[in-house]
Amino acid sequence: MTLKRISLVAVLLCLASLVAAAPDRALTAAGTVAKLQSSERTLTVTLPDGGEARFLWNADTKINGVLSPGAKVSIRYAISADGKNVAQQISVSKS
Repeated sequence: MTLKRISLVAVLLCLASLVAAAPDRALTAAGTVAKLQSSERTLTVTLPDGGEARFLWNADTKINGVLSPGAKVSIRYAISADGKNVAQQISVSKS
């Protein structure tokens, strides 16, 4: 192996160990349900800054409350390998 190749392998191993050691941090979002598609298990949320975000849910997602358009929600989510926002927990505000 050449010195360049050895250095590249060393750098890649260091980066891999940093990524593996990074703690899992869930992301959070809050807003108002703008669109709900139960058949696709997706909801679009209008965020306080006026933007929108789309979230998917699955069988592992904990949903507290009843989802409906206009409901205020808080979402804890992770970004999947394909870049989708996958909800881990969706909490519907009681007010």
